[in-house]
Amino acid sequence: MTSMDILLVEDSSTDAYLLKEVLARKQYAPEIHWVIDGYRALDYVFQRREYQHAQRPDMIVLDLNLPRITGYEVLKELKNNADFATIPVVILTTSRDPLDHTQCKALGADMCLSKPRVIKEYEDMVQRMMNWANLRLAETAGSKMSVH
Repeated sequence: MTSMDILLVEDSSTDAYLLKEVLARKQYAPEIHWVIDGYRALDYVFQRREYQHAQRPDMIVLDLNLPRITGYEVLKELKNNADFATIPVVILTTSRDPLDHTQCKALGADMCLSKPRVIKEYEDMVQRMMNWANLRLAETAGSKMSVH
């Protein structure tokens, strides 16, 4: 399995802990960088303020309901910037409203998942997300190697 850097943008310490726990339990070993709001997420990606030396994430896991600026705004900012538009963004949200999912996809999210209410479903969701992410990284690595 390829090494992966994930930027987790989540204001709930419980949800952040749960994601990290499930990743560890499923024996995924990504490097997870956790920030608690949209401003910090943008600072991290754009390497501003205390994140000047931050590693470019291979994937961003983004909550929609964030303090200060929303996940929608973060997603728009990332996808409107040519340098960062190619970073895969997975939305994890408590929303079960299909319109929220449609709006996220329209803004450029690669995947939009509702946070499950029971741990087994959460584990299944994380497994699906990581399988997709590993395939995406392998495709990206393959296309970089074939370019001369």
